[in-house]
Amino acid sequence: MRARPESSLAGPPEAPPSSRALDAAWSFLRHSPIGLLAVDRDGLVLSINPAGSKLIGYEQEEVEGEAAARVFRAPRGDGHVPPGACAEPEEAREVEVVTRAGDVLPVSIRLLPLEGRDGALIGTVALFQDLRDQKAKEEQWRRRDRLASLGALAAGVAHEIRNPLTGIGHSAQILKRRLESGDPRGQFADVILEEVSRLDRIVESLLQFAKPSTPQLSRHSILPALEKALTLVHELAVRQNVEVRVERADEVPDLYIDHDQILQVLLNVLMNALQALAKGGEIVISVAPARKRAAERGGLGRRATDRLLPRRQAPLLDVVEVRIGDNGPGIPSAALARVFDPFFTTRTQGTGLGLSICQSIVREHGGTISIGSVVGQGTAVTIDLPLEKRHGDRRQHPREANVRNSRRGRRANPSVHS
Repeated sequence: MRARPESSLAGPPEAPPSSRALDAAWSFLRHSPIGLLAVDRDGLVLSINPAGSKLIGYEQEEVEGEAAARVFRAPRGDGHVPPGACAEPEEAREVEVVTRAGDVLPVSIRLLPLEGRDGALIGTVALFQDLRDQKAKEEQWRRRDRLASLGALAAGVAHEIRNPLTGIGHSAQILKRRLESGDPRGQFADVILEEVSRLDRIVESLLQFAKPSTPQLSRHSILPALEKALTLVHELAVRQNVEVRVERADEVPDLYIDHDQILQVLLNVLMNALQALAKGGEIVISVAPARKRAAERGGLGRRATDRLLPRRQAPLLDVVEVRIGDNGPGIPSAALARVFDPFFTTRTQGTGLGLSICQSIVREHGGTISIGSVVGQGTAVTIDLPLEKRHGDRRQHPREANVRNSRRGRRANPSVHS
């Protein structure tokens, strides 16, 4: 039987189905967000995909033929992928792996059989995924639970203190009125009144921490709140020889905010910066629109032993970023990890509730607040507020993209000068 002649318009012959399937498999492995490490019976690395390379810091050509125990190593003991062939798929488990840079990362790992073309077992495939984000979110939920319990306790304590405190203050005022002018005992009444006033401020902070008021959101520019905060700290900045610079984008979109609450946040952060610059220095404030990855709000209860699945990327959000940085002494890492903890403070006169309240306010606006610091270089506080109207974690209204025309094309002048 004669073969039919090929048409001159025909393209190259199609690859056989087995070849196409192999290409598809390799494409999946290359682009998978899950790390993959293939190891032979002798415990030597056959291959690693890009996601795995990115996580542990080794390139493909560096690890081929190397011992898996060295490439994917545990902080103590043997590696996580033993020599030999994995006969049956194993359940995912949580382990720690040491990266090339020496960092210890929590990962979820699952071992699967590696088969050759003939179906014979030739080694092991390790699927692994970074758990840092998941761990951070789980800790965030635990912290919220602790804060809720602490808030209830704080509210009870504050109410129990307020009534006797009021009585002490009134009694001290009566005593002072009954003393003759110039009586040296009057100074003791003054001390009592000053301390009562200080305790009353602490009680107010406790109540605000325990039950923060719901923000009354309306569409505003954040710039007037910033300008008012700068006006309020102007005299202190001048006395301390602190220069304050404001850098803002030509167009700063309006936001759905509670003006008074955001003013409170900005004022608190500025006061913290000034307290860090008691001997002079510089504060730089930047305000600009940005697009940032939103914190993932789902799947926080997922266990490390669950099946490995690709993580969904969190959506991008349009925000206004306010960054307040100083060149002060910085915050040691141990203290930095606790700056948002209630009642944690490094100042003798502080209540340790200021930043906790700020975090609560920003969160109720659907935003985030974070702090970075380097000892000897300074501290920066970043506040991201969404353009969309949000309450806590819930979106309420679609974004309105109009920009306040009166603010276009010019920079805000800082209200504080050295």
